[in-house]
Amino acid sequence: MADPLIFVRGVHFAATLLACGTVGFMGLVAEPAAKSSLDFCRARLKLLTWLGLTIAILSGAAWLVLLAANILDSSIVDVCLHGDAWPVLFDTRFGLVWCTRFVLALLLGLLVLRPATKSLQIGVATALVTLPAFVGHAGATPGIAGDFHLLSDMAHLLAAGAWLGGLPAFLLVLSNPRSEPGWDDFIVRTTRRFSFVGILSVATLLASGLVNSWNLLSSPRDLVLTDYGRLIGLKVGLFIAMVAIAAVNRFYLTPRLPKRPALRALKRNSLVEILLGLCVLLFVGMLGTRPPSAHTHPAPEAIPPGAAFVHIHAPEAMADVTIHPGRAGLAEATIRVMREDLSVFPAKYVRLSLEPPVPNGAAVERDATEQVNGAWLVRGIVLPEPGIWTVRVTVQAQPGEEVLLDAPIVIER
Repeated sequence: MADPLIFVRGVHFAATLLACGTVGFMGLVAEPAAKSSLDFCRARLKLLTWLGLTIAILSGAAWLVLLAANILDSSIVDVCLHGDAWPVLFDTRFGLVWCTRFVLALLLGLLVLRPATKSLQIGVATALVTLPAFVGHAGATPGIAGDFHLLSDMAHLLAAGAWLGGLPAFLLVLSNPRSEPGWDDFIVRTTRRFSFVGILSVATLLASGLVNSWNLLSSPRDLVLTDYGRLIGLKVGLFIAMVAIAAVNRFYLTPRLPKRPALRALKRNSLVEILLGLCVLLFVGMLGTRPPSAHTHPAPEAIPPGAAFVHIHAPEAMADVTIHPGRAGLAEATIRVMREDLSVFPAKYVRLSLEPPVPNGAAVERDATEQVNGAWLVRGIVLPEPGIWTVRVTVQAQPGEEVLLDAPIVIER
């Protein structure tokens, strides 16, 4: 919990779910349930959406700065004063997704001013809440399995936004005292519609959660034996508690509406669900800063001081790439290509490509020479500038097709 990135990630996901869930609640629940104008609560829901978007943008900026500081091994002050965050913003997938979501957040903030754009609002909110999957563990999984994992993670985020993100808006409507005719019927219809959304969301969360766990855990034992697995176990426990409360709301309290005791109990339970959901998002923030237990491998031995290192993982092979020294100038690269079980991958040849951080810069491409210890060596590499380079390793299997592995690597000044 000492890592501020955990808190920032949790706040960002909470704010994103709040904004997008409120938009979804308004378009899919409140508007269809109303038989008259919703002007009495639309203004409050707009403010709730703008609050979520504002916090999401600010926490997203903090996430960018903290990530740049971690990648470049710089202080936050240096990142802010010297513009070190720009390479992360423009030369990484995280930066591309960040820029896209920033534009979507601004667009959604403008669209909520026009109730007639309901479908467009829901579409933009869907993109905003699901795009983080591309920079999570699912987005880093290659191949067809990675595509399926990515779709599952996007569905997971969308379902969380519809249910957990919509809860504050639902509670806001329940807490809005009205005395005109038809208000009680509106509350009943709204509760039933939101309950239906909740059922679909819970089913989606359960199915996508199983898919994600299958990809991120090496076995059920990880739920007990690894920190990552224990965090998932705690997250699942909170999810079960939320589902139990939702079941009480659906099968016990909803049929008793609009009686005041049932309404008070429904508001209380919704608040408890929100608090439990915030705890879940805190665990999500922690999970994003830890490697999944299914993808954890022993660190290579004897990485030279000052070297740049990256581990690249693909279904066909893995590669450890060490560039020494890890700064601009003359360097050499050592590449170890392995199978999943860490045995030496039988390669016919290995080729290294290093793409510079600046657009249109000249890439460095060299064939590697196999060493007696099974590693592949490239000497005499000239890296003209620091920044976040892209390392690509092309491996010709023996026999078999080529395997391409790529990842960013930081070259210091």
